[in-house]
Amino acid sequence: MGRAILSSPPFYPILIIGKVPEDLGQRLAQVGPVTYLDRNESLSEDEIIAAACKAHVILTEPPDRITPRVIEACPNLVMIAQRAVGYDNIDLQDCQARPILVSNTPGVLDNATADFAFALLLAAGRRVVEADNYVRSGQWLGFENDLLLGTEMTGSTIGIVGMGRIGSAMARRARGFGMRIVYCRAADSGAQIKDSDIVLDEKDHKWREELGAERMSMTSVLQQSDYVSLHCPHNKQTEKLIGAREFGLMKPNCIFVNTARGKVVDEDALCAAIAGGKIRGAGLDVFYHEPLVSDVLLKAPNVVLAPHIGSASEETRYAMAESAVNAVISAFAGKVPHNALNKEIFERWQEHK
Repeated sequence: MGRAILSSPPFYPILIIGKVPEDLGQRLAQVGPVTYLDRNESLSEDEIIAAACKAHVILTEPPDRITPRVIEACPNLVMIAQRAVGYDNIDLQDCQARPILVSNTPGVLDNATADFAFALLLAAGRRVVEADNYVRSGQWLGFENDLLLGTEMTGSTIGIVGMGRIGSAMARRARGFGMRIVYCRAADSGAQIKDSDIVLDEKDHKWREELGAERMSMTSVLQQSDYVSLHCPHNKQTEKLIGAREFGLMKPNCIFVNTARGKVVDEDALCAAIAGGKIRGAGLDVFYHEPLVSDVLLKAPNVVLAPHIGSASEETRYAMAESAVNAVISAFAGKVPHNALNKEIFERWQEHK
């Protein structure tokens, strides 16, 4: 009787940049051997290349810039699984030729990010951090009628720039606080766009019915809002979308919140608006030169700062890692991952992987 021929185990080396739960890392072993590249700060191209030069798959996060040089120096690389919904650290065009399949994690972090955006809105509007510091520093001597007066949510207008999954989740929270909701979408951001130019679609009608939300030009959103919250991706079109002109349109009592990407905002213009009292305050989770933060923002008592933790609940960070792992497993099992960003290359990808 002949000996049974055993199939060889899969061998697609995988590099995980950062951390994933141990059980998810173990699941990836069915695709290939897993190694980790830990980091507390952004890595250089050389550091990523040294760790990834033999990898077939890389699991990344927003700080990990997968540049053309990194791709060229990693000839075996066939898949990038991003543990985030934003992917401005990866240029899909750079991935087409080889081809390299790219996935992200849409849907699983909407609620956590919207929760945190609203927490920043509340903290800045009601001066929570200032109040905490006031008590801790021993300045509080007793009740004062006009001590640390903030702004009220109910009856105020919130403007949402970017009404996608997270933006609409933010709108639902605002609805619960009795706020008027206005918003703009990608097509509404040009300085020349007027409200009369906007043609509503099915989503707009749904949001109008469900939330009472009104779509308008970005100019109108900024002019009418007591709170402005950013929820748009960072790309070439949204780079420094909010600058001096846009801060000039905002009300002097406006609270500005950003949990999207730091580069959507011209940080010099933001600093000028804060320092010049053009807006009332801000709640910021992201910054243009992360992890560096401007001295103006660090010293401003009316600005609430956070270290890019919008999605940082235990449940959501696990779900994000699981989504990335599932994408890798699905792809190497011959199934198009539902969260692949460039599904159109999958057939060609299977032939080359």
